[in-house]
Amino acid sequence: MVKKQLILVGGGGHCKSVIEAAESAGYHIAGILDVPENMGKTILGYFITGTDDSIADYIRDAEFIVTVGHIKDASLRIKLHEKIENAGGRFATIIASTAYVSGYSSVGKGTVILHHAMVNADAKIGKGCIINT
Repeated sequence: MVKKQLILVGGGGHCKSVIEAAESAGYHIAGILDVPENMGKTILGYFITGTDDSIADYIRDAEFIVTVGHIKDASLRIKLHEKIENAGGRFATIIASTAYVSGYSSVGKGTVILHHAMVNADAKIGKGCIINT
């Protein structure tokens, strides 16, 4: 079985959590996009291969997840989602292998449900969300 190719956009702490969830969900991390000064560095063994200006280079072969977390303000996450959408990118929806998601719930594109999180019946999760424990 061929694993789905995934590009992570953002190379901070949230990126590490998403890597573990994505691996458990059967994705292949094809690269990480981050700020120019981090080019060539690795995060959990995966290379930072470009910046958000490189999004168009991956449109045809990979799905995207924004891995910039947010504490006070989601504006950067929203901006990156819009940039990917405007370039014609496709978003993955990642559900960690140890998460529980009710079959009676709905989960939007670009959302990440991390390990041991629970989404119960009739829950409606929007696009680009982070569900954590």
